[in-house]
Amino acid sequence: MRALVLRWSFVAHSYQGVRLTEDRKEVLDWPPSPARLHQALMAAALTGIPKGHEQQLAKDALDALRWLEKQPPPQIIAASIFEDDVSATRFRLAIPQNNPAKTDLTRTSILLAPTLPRRAVGRSRGPLTVTYIWQLEEVVSQQAAEQHFQTLRDLAAQVRYLGRAEDRVEGQILLGEVPSRDNDVENEKWWPRSQGYDVDLLVARPGTTDDLIRNHAQVVPARTRRSPASRFLRRQGYARWAVAGLLPIHVSLFQLVPITDDPDELPLSCDPENAGFWRSLIRQKAVDIALESERWDKPEVAQELISGHPPGEEKRTEQPHLAFVPLPSVSVHGKADGRVRRFALLGYAAAGNESVAREIYRVLCAAMDGEVIEMETSAYQLLQVPGRPEQDKVWSQFIRSSRIWQSVIPVALARGFEVPTHSPDGSRRLSANERHLRKLAEWTALLRSSLRHICIPEDLAASCSVILTPSPLLPSTRRAECYRTPGDSAVLTHARLEFVEPVRGPLIIGDRRYQGYGLFLPS
Repeated sequence: MRALVLRWSFVAHSYQGVRLTEDRKEVLDWPPSPARLHQALMAAALTGIPKGHEQQLAKDALDALRWLEKQPPPQIIAASIFEDDVSATRFRLAIPQNNPAKTDLTRTSILLAPTLPRRAVGRSRGPLTVTYIWQLEEVVSQQAAEQHFQTLRDLAAQVRYLGRAEDRVEGQILLGEVPSRDNDVENEKWWPRSQGYDVDLLVARPGTTDDLIRNHAQVVPARTRRSPASRFLRRQGYARWAVAGLLPIHVSLFQLVPITDDPDELPLSCDPENAGFWRSLIRQKAVDIALESERWDKPEVAQELISGHPPGEEKRTEQPHLAFVPLPSVSVHGKADGRVRRFALLGYAAAGNESVAREIYRVLCAAMDGEVIEMETSAYQLLQVPGRPEQDKVWSQFIRSSRIWQSVIPVALARGFEVPTHSPDGSRRLSANERHLRKLAEWTALLRSSLRHICIPEDLAASCSVILTPSPLLPSTRRAECYRTPGDSAVLTHARLEFVEPVRGPLIIGDRRYQGYGLFLPS
């Protein structure tokens, strides 16, 4: 497929551009927003043009930008950067603070005063690059691209900065086949998506070019703030391309709130190892709703998808169904306390059954919102967390993509396995250490089988590194056996998985994954 490709290389091997989030906070704008690129090309087109003569003296350039703004949001290939809390590195300058706090001299040291900017630094030693790709699927688009190609190439050659004054770039534009980066581990692909995305990026919309020109030419009264340029843009969700296993078709987040006379009563949280108690209560509430046949057009389908058992049968269903997952507040940086403040209801479905299942899960979650759970001495209300789930600060941690994943809630292995007592030829009895290693090998094989069961590609499931341990791998989590419910005999173990390429979450594996066991956090 033919495509228009703009590739930029940062001369200083770093990038410091920022963007404002919806709550007006500055974050690193990596990858650089397509709107930033559009504005840079506009600046190049209008350089040296007297105000009011833009349409006459820069007609070809503006026509090319008007065509470009009407194209779908581009795909982005951006260099992989070192990731911290905000996908950037803080750097420091020798600037003393003039207002020491309570005579704490350590806080006023010229070596400890951080600067505000954040900077993207590539993981590889090569140049820091970003590439924008507009796929030209129709013949009309290809012809228009050829018509405007020379003009866009001239504009790209004139662009000197893409971000701050330190972010000098060298650009080139190509018209050809879509570049293949399937095995490029130094770069990440970013795709425009409507849900399940990682970042919000500003993109140009039809009319942006003319709106910006009018805004620039507008006479602004004294002491009046000019409207921000982002007013003429739109937000587009972007997600890093990554392999994914079986993803839920519906996600709803809930929280338990005590019913008291205190209007300022805080929502309930609990220790992660005791979250199974609340999971059982919430699951029972959902099953009770599933048994109310008058709610459903297909009662038998609703009961199987929600309860995990076909109607009238004790055996478990073979189809993907509803998972009840406690979400501990955890962080790879140890900045969360590990208490459960969210319960996720993740709805799965077999291929071809998505639309029916999605509607069943939507109705169930709407029915559960506001339900009351009675206890001996108190009562709690189940409230659905408003807003899009991917914007929730807890859930968003579990749906990122990463090569390395560590268990937050241990993996449960309930399937049978055999640990031999003698060597393969039967000549000698195996030592306790040898039997332990054989046991770990059996557990590893079961875990890889579970990866394949949730549709992780065979090559990734077979090649990933697996480390099993009863000890916690993340701050604020507990040893594996602490998560065992009374009467459960399944093997519980923490695990660390390292894949050869990024895998997108949520990643939940093991024999009890529909009960929330085997929940992993990307590192």
